[in-house]
Amino acid sequence: MASAPATGRHPLFTPPARRFMRGWLALAVAVALLPLALRSGYQFTVLNVVAVNLIVVTGLNLLMGYAGQISYGHAAFFGMGAYGSAILSATHGVGPWLAMGVSACGVAVAAAVVGVPTLRLKGNYLVMATLGFNLIVDVILVQWSEVTGGSSGFVGVPPLAVAGISFDTDRSFYWLAWGVALLLLIPARNLVHSPVGRALRAIHDSEPGAEACGVPTASYKVQVFVLSAVFASLAGSLHAHYLGIVAPKTFDIFKSVEFVTMCLIGGMGSLWGGLAGALLLTVLPQMLGVFEEHHDLIFGAILLVMLVFMPRGVSPWLREMAGRMRRGTGDGSGGRGAPGGSAGRV
Repeated sequence: MASAPATGRHPLFTPPARRFMRGWLALAVAVALLPLALRSGYQFTVLNVVAVNLIVVTGLNLLMGYAGQISYGHAAFFGMGAYGSAILSATHGVGPWLAMGVSACGVAVAAAVVGVPTLRLKGNYLVMATLGFNLIVDVILVQWSEVTGGSSGFVGVPPLAVAGISFDTDRSFYWLAWGVALLLLIPARNLVHSPVGRALRAIHDSEPGAEACGVPTASYKVQVFVLSAVFASLAGSLHAHYLGIVAPKTFDIFKSVEFVTMCLIGGMGSLWGGLAGALLLTVLPQMLGVFEEHHDLIFGAILLVMLVFMPRGVSPWLREMAGRMRRGTGDGSGGRGAPGGSAGRV
């Protein structure tokens, strides 16, 4: 409250907030106009998968990019949300939206139970613990066949609907998936720039230092872990109601590695980086399919080159290139750019 008179600006109208809203609005306009250029249901399918992945990666980025906690088990929460929503709606007749909410609450409780002991670990031990959790969930999904359908999967999941409008086609689900993904970016951004977000960044930089400053590190780590798991659960439920079928192979440890790679490639600690990572790692393999047997080799080589030349991710690299271009333009038009000019951080 005391900072508003000093700056004369409401937090929602600060330059970073305005930049985010400009980017968010530009993305919303692009999402709204893109269907005009799409020609096939397959293209809608790919973009729908991008939106679902973006929801998971947005939550995972809060955990990894801002709090500095590694998780290779988010495909388990993704699968729990998918199976929970599918079983509740198809087997027990629960409404799909209510099933999504109940599944998200169940995943939140599971994430809290898992997170309290697991997040006390550091480094490789934390990686192994989250991998182990993903393996346990994967085994349960396969072995509990009378409930989950086993390795064959679970079928008959009803589509989501609002006011009599059913999202049962690729085109209609496009609006739902991207609407949810865009909306979830807003609370994620608000969290990042809140006092809690600053505390998470302090934990990322130095957990002992954050504790010395009075930050309840254990509590914040569990809370952001639960929040990121809920994001994954919502994405899993959307996935289940979109496809109408869920199979355990979709939620194994390789899917968790894929989510982490999306964060790394896009740029950890950047919500726009999550979008870049989800888009690249979902669309690029589809584009490389024309190379048939060499597709995996080319895909791996591209990822390697990106990690070498863009070690911080695509989004920070693009931001740096844009800053250099602005500085170059400023130098050419009016000298060597004074400190604090337009070359500041985007």
